[in-house]
Amino acid sequence: MTYKTDTDINEISINTDVLVIGGGLTGVKSACEIASSGYKVILAEKGTELGLKNSEDQDLRDLIKKAASDSNIDVFTGTNIVSSAGTPGDYSIWLLKKDELFEKKVGSIVVATDSSIKVLDGEYGLSLSDKILSQSQIESILASDKEKIKGKNIAILAGFAQEGNPIVTQRVLNSVLAMEKVTGCTVFVYINNIKVASSGLERLFKEGRDKGAIYFKLTDTPEITETDENIKVTFIDPVLRNRLEAEHDLIVIEEQITADPINKKLAELLRIDLDSQDFLQKENVHMFPVRTNREGIFVAGLSRRVCNLANAWVDVDNVVLEIKKLLENGTKKIPADKAVIDAEKCTICLTCYRCCPHGAIFWEGDKAVISPIACQGCGICASECPMNAIQLGGCNDSFISDEIKAKTESTPAKPNIIAFCCENSAYEAGLMAESFKMQIPEGLNIIKVPCAGKIDLDFIMSSFAQGADGVLVMTCHNGNCKSEKGNIFAGWRVAEAQSKLDVIGLEKERLAFVTLASNMGKDFCRIVNEMEERLKKLG
Repeated sequence: MTYKTDTDINEISINTDVLVIGGGLTGVKSACEIASSGYKVILAEKGTELGLKNSEDQDLRDLIKKAASDSNIDVFTGTNIVSSAGTPGDYSIWLLKKDELFEKKVGSIVVATDSSIKVLDGEYGLSLSDKILSQSQIESILASDKEKIKGKNIAILAGFAQEGNPIVTQRVLNSVLAMEKVTGCTVFVYINNIKVASSGLERLFKEGRDKGAIYFKLTDTPEITETDENIKVTFIDPVLRNRLEAEHDLIVIEEQITADPINKKLAELLRIDLDSQDFLQKENVHMFPVRTNREGIFVAGLSRRVCNLANAWVDVDNVVLEIKKLLENGTKKIPADKAVIDAEKCTICLTCYRCCPHGAIFWEGDKAVISPIACQGCGICASECPMNAIQLGGCNDSFISDEIKAKTESTPAKPNIIAFCCENSAYEAGLMAESFKMQIPEGLNIIKVPCAGKIDLDFIMSSFAQGADGVLVMTCHNGNCKSEKGNIFAGWRVAEAQSKLDVIGLEKERLAFVTLASNMGKDFCRIVNEMEERLKKLG
């Protein structure tokens, strides 16, 4: 027996306009491609103009002109997002341009913010000066004032103050090649790991080295001493295994590419998650390439991770595909009962609103409403609701309670084990174990749930009350849960249930929380057999 997956379908009308936040090259490209697909676009940029200032690339200049002249694109420069509300297909966004506050209605949102640059001079114990330059400063000199470094002996430091990435490496390699074209300019590069995992970078590295650049791949940060005449670099050569010294006229310090500071504000306004580095996409495989925890809000380019322009524009293509899939022609077929609130039971305690990781719950008058487009059916809200006012249409409380009763009553084998399994991970691992004829306890009873977020504390305790000897809660790994937080909530409930078992005199070892991936059939088999052995010892 499994829960119902086919439900009644309703067709609704949705807004097909799209808001693009960020007027950099990725934002402009996104706006143009979305507009070309037939959707009206609102392009909002906090700065005074679109794209890169004084770009030398004619194609990029043409792209910016296209966005400014496209009748399907409304451009708002000098504009900030101040508030948002709504759900996919019906977002309300309030924009502030100078002193004018106005509202726009859209069906989807694309965030395409740029990055920020941090000079790492402090990490090297240095301060910028006439002889100590940042990567951006040397790039500016190479673009407009090459005579300034004519005949200079220049060193570049990279990879010691940060792990680095191919984008940082590309900037260094481009600078090396440009400096080698300057008369009398000699280039030394002191670097840790040379990250060349991007198209053409290894070629650039070899080209620069063949033209005379001298590379020292070091494991320890070199010592830098500044004098009135020059800068001395002292280091341990890993080949010669000797301490060496070199004198240079200039030192170039690497820079770190970081998230745009505005990301924190946007994350709060749009209720989307930040990663550990303040980029607007959590490290969850189900979010890749361009999704966020909220349906209808997408991220592209530097808003979600450090990348070059080519990779950012691949994101743009993926964003366009997602928008077409979401908005279609302005009508959407949706399940009628994915998650339903009983208004008579709801006390408007806001628990569901706070717990929903997808921003799917809002208010109409004096009652909570769940957006069927935004809802992803994880069941977190249903399990956390103190009044049991929320039910999943295909997997309600009565269904699971009946499953628990049936499993415990119909299984004579001992020990009787109830395993609540997420359908996306542990359940699939169990099927794999069964398909490969792995040895599984006779007393194992699997109850499939759409997400571990639907595993109530009541279900765990009820399993013991109905006669189960042990209970397993088997969920996705962190970063692999489709709802992002279903496994986290399940873990909290297991911890609470274990404390209750202590109080009523049952060993907490009878209850276990484990994480699995769908291809871990062998681990599934090991875990359930270990539980069986543990229960036999407990009696």
